[in-house]
Amino acid sequence: MDPIIIFILSGLFPMSAAIAAGKLMKLPEDQRPAWIEGESGLRNVVLLGNLFGVILIAALWFGFTHVAWWIPLLCLVITFPVIHVVVIERLFGLSKSFMFSGALSLAATGLLWLHW
Repeated sequence: MDPIIIFILSGLFPMSAAIAAGKLMKLPEDQRPAWIEGESGLRNVVLLGNLFGVILIAALWFGFTHVAWWIPLLCLVITFPVIHVVVIERLFGLSKSFMFSGALSLAATGLLWLHW
């Protein structure tokens, strides 16, 4: 598989999940979903957001070592956040986009591991 495809798949979904985790944490308490209410729900969102951030760093490392340096840089700053806001968040909503992107992030970690 082409390294650019591996980088995009393994970088887009962790970035989307991390952005969604940050937005979920910033919601007022009355607008938060029921599964996030309470101390353990907030803790789980923070822990998963940090995990997805680490997966994103690994994907960026893969991108910087296997494709041209400017592609991962532009994807980090422009492409991945725009795709999250314009496509994934509008398609699924905030809570479901966190779950969807999180599940695909874990799957993309295996892809990243196999092709490193």
